[in-house]
Amino acid sequence: MRKRTLFLMILAAMIVSLGAFTLKGFGGQERTDSTAGVRILSEKIDQVLKNQQDIIERLKDIRIQQDVIRVRASQR
Repeated sequence: MRKRTLFLMILAAMIVSLGAFTLKGFGGQERTDSTAGVRILSEKIDQVLKNQQDIIERLKDIRIQQDVIRVRASQR
């Protein structure tokens, strides 16, 4: 009876440790996938912000050109 109990305890310990290692391994892959997704999303957000800054600069140039046109028109 003791041999059977000892065998079951060792078997249970092996199953628990293998389960823990398996979960740890899969968890590591999920983390790298999620960080890759976050990195891609961050790059896209940076690209959108850069595009918005470019648009703002173009609008400032257009506003300056409109002011010049207004001044010239008012002189006539």
